[in-house]
Amino acid sequence: MHVSLAEALEVRGGPLQEEEIWAVLNQSAESLQELFRKVSLADPAAVGFIISPWSLLLLPSGSVSFTDENISNQDLRAFTAPEVLQNQSLSSLSDVEKIYIYSLGMTLYWGADHEVPQSQPIKLGDHLNSILLGMCEDVIYARVSVRTVLDACSAHIRNSNCAPSFSYVKHLVKLVLGNLSGVFPKPSLLSLLLTLLPSVYRKSMLVSLPDFPKTRTLLVFLLFWI
Repeated sequence: MHVSLAEALEVRGGPLQEEEIWAVLNQSAESLQELFRKVSLADPAAVGFIISPWSLLLLPSGSVSFTDENISNQDLRAFTAPEVLQNQSLSSLSDVEKIYIYSLGMTLYWGADHEVPQSQPIKLGDHLNSILLGMCEDVIYARVSVRTVLDACSAHIRNSNCAPSFSYVKHLVKLVLGNLSGVFPKPSLLSLLLTLLPSVYRKSMLVSLPDFPKTRTLLVFLLFWI
């Protein structure tokens, strides 16, 4: 089960906060790094998706994944790297990696700006803004790498009092899925006890109770009438 970044912010009705951006950035970069470890150098363009608010998936575990399903009706040009729009040939895995870095940067800028009035500036710290700008460079060779992004995230984590990245992602998931566990009421401890204890054992419990009339009467009522 998962939710997209777009779904989480639609429920919130507001933008990502700065620590949430760092967290999604870190978890996304880790997922990309793992993904590109598995990509064949003989076919570097085989990954085949564009990172966007609809394809960036937040998982209950706190990790991030990506998909190309159910987003065909979205205009993804704003999240697509210039070299892809211009049909430039990609000769290396590093070039392909930077396509996704661009899309991720634009996606996080979208998240930072979601539902923010046009009259208000996006509130980002200098370090984070610098990283996102480096991710969204139009010229591919000037764009930062996944390794650079991960190093920046690690430095931020070391130098701040932020919670672990996965916890922010989990919180975003709960914005959408948090109420699902409340569809059915949780059984009380007493009802679970009544279900597990056989009738004979319930009665034997009464024998060992201290002789407090009110306590015994209350427990008898609970055990046999609830």
